[in-house]
Amino acid sequence: MRLVAAAALLFALAAAAADQPAAAFVVGALRRDGAVVPFAAFDGKHWSSPWPLPRLERPIPINLNSIPKSWWGKAGPRETWQAWIDGAAQTLQVRQPDWVAVHCTRQVALRTDYHPAEPPPPPTAQPFPKDGLAVSPPHALEPIAILSPGATELLPLGPTLYDAFNDAERETASRYSDPMPQKQREKYDPGIEAAYAYGTDPRTYYVESSRAYRSPGGDGCAIAFGTGWIVKRGETYTAVATTVDIVPCDRYGATYMLPFGVMTLNGHTYWLAQFSGWAHERFVVVDLKPKEVEAVVNVWGGGC
Repeated sequence: MRLVAAAALLFALAAAAADQPAAAFVVGALRRDGAVVPFAAFDGKHWSSPWPLPRLERPIPINLNSIPKSWWGKAGPRETWQAWIDGAAQTLQVRQPDWVAVHCTRQVALRTDYHPAEPPPPPTAQPFPKDGLAVSPPHALEPIAILSPGATELLPLGPTLYDAFNDAERETASRYSDPMPQKQREKYDPGIEAAYAYGTDPRTYYVESSRAYRSPGGDGCAIAFGTGWIVKRGETYTAVATTVDIVPCDRYGATYMLPFGVMTLNGHTYWLAQFSGWAHERFVVVDLKPKEVEAVVNVWGGGC
């Protein structure tokens, strides 16, 4: 009886601990010039984006203490940050608030003592390189695998990608002009340009793929550019969400992912990433649910 009672008590304590919300923290993109741009806050249960959006004219706080408390969320002002770079963590100290150029606007950022492994490019380079994710207070970040487009692992998801790409392009063609008739374009498989993966079973993939179209005379060019999520459970592949846009061959308008990593909080799996193109960037926290993906944070990071 004592053993049963003790086991029941341990089970109850474990269940109670599992129900406890995670600690509050803030996350930000670590730029190669050492500036951290906070973009999301977690209060223990929910995500939000309290840090102000980019604006060409905005007063810069003099020091850390002068930053409005409402910008931080529940975690409060953060002077010490944990930076996750290529799967390894290091500690950063904030020196002062500052502004950084983001495409055609400016963003309030936190200058830190970060020393990049390679020199940063000129401030005019856009989207400006990000070296990793910064978190404060510290929190574990799991890596996202970057796969070669020709990786053997990606071969089995080809039929699922083909069907999802075609369905998404048909939807786009129903609203906008597609340069290639459906029967012609669907003779070809979309080519994988980039792929990222996380997990074992289930294993979640984010895939960027495309098909290029040229006019008969060769003087016109367009690309069907697809982005989407595919989940593998056992030996079954399921397309969760796919979008196809028709863009010119200079790829203006296409958006590419830069994955930061994955956090597991209160039974949810969150994928953190930057999405950027020629003239814009945004930061996203995606909840990887069993049958859908939901962007719980989708914040504008600047653009033209």
